[in-house]
Amino acid sequence: MDKILMNSMRFVSHSGVLEEEKKNGQTFVVSLELFVSEIPAWKTDCLSDTIDYSKVFEIVKNTVENLQCDLIEYMAGEIMKNVMSAFEEVEKIMVRIEKPLAPIEGDFESMGVEITRSRNDLEGRA
Repeated sequence: MDKILMNSMRFVSHSGVLEEEKKNGQTFVVSLELFVSEIPAWKTDCLSDTIDYSKVFEIVKNTVENLQCDLIEYMAGEIMKNVMSAFEEVEKIMVRIEKPLAPIEGDFESMGVEITRSRNDLEGRA
């Protein structure tokens, strides 16, 4: 199985449990792993034989920046659903979302979640 990696994409979203997060917004750092049975571009050197990273980036950007939700777990699910809807060849997806400025007192790099689901896991999701 082949994997496409998209690491540490940064977006601003007005999501979060606290009212100040919804009002002021904050940076979310999103990484993806897209699992595909085979990426033919390793043989052909053709963009049409792989997943166009710029299109995936735009899907993630639009999802994160336009979605207002409480939990990053839900945001990850929406990213998974939107990417899988756009790219039939993606069999499994991992989404990692980190909040470097999570509203928690203490010394930390980020708080986050990582969720991996197959296409079958997402079927029937509302």
